Amino acid sequence: METLDIKTALRTTLTQKQELVRDYQSFADRVNDKEVAKMFKHFAEAEALHSTQIKNKLDNLVQ
Repeated sequence: METLDIKTALRTTLTQKQELVRDYQSFADRVNDKEVAKMFKHFAEAEALHSTQIKNKLDNLVQ
């Protein structure tokens, strides 16, 4: 099995998480069901937290 470069993996994952934040926020704004909108907002918040954690780890590796 090929070893994956940590920085590449973090950058790729960060991009994916940021896209999920945008998607979930957009879904929350566009659905008519308040419970589903709340669920999507919660998902967006969780992905934003993950993004922050990944970015901090990446920043520490770059230094």
